[in-house]
Amino acid sequence: MGLFDGVKKENDEAQVLLERHEKKELNDTDFLKAFRGVVLYYTTPVGDHKDGGMRLFAIPGPDNTGYMPLFLSEEDMRNYYDQAGRVGYMIMNASFLLIIEAAAQANSGDAPVKLGLMIDPLKYKVTLDVPMIEPVIRLLTE
Repeated sequence: MGLFDGVKKENDEAQVLLERHEKKELNDTDFLKAFRGVVLYYTTPVGDHKDGGMRLFAIPGPDNTGYMPLFLSEEDMRNYYDQAGRVGYMIMNASFLLIIEAAAQANSGDAPVKLGLMIDPLKYKVTLDVPMIEPVIRLLTE
């Protein structure tokens, strides 16, 4: 067994969960519970653009909010940020629950833009809006 075999298997399972959710075979609650431990890839929301400037790389949302993109693989993440013109970013990964908890913590401060989350912005576009973050944390930690 290779070092990354478990991650590949988990991401295959994540894709199945996303497909089932998209087909309405899983309701939102069951999807979130099943997705809780899935390892996703992400980076900081602010970073360098190829034009030399710094930008917020959040997907615009309503009422001064944005969505931080989350990816099933490093390759998907690279493709997305290449299209967006982002350069020099760090690739991180964590479980879905840990990412949600980090978003809640970041949103509790005086950030000018509150961040929700978007899983797989190139295909599935599953969103977790800012007001839903705290209730979802409670659901997933019961």
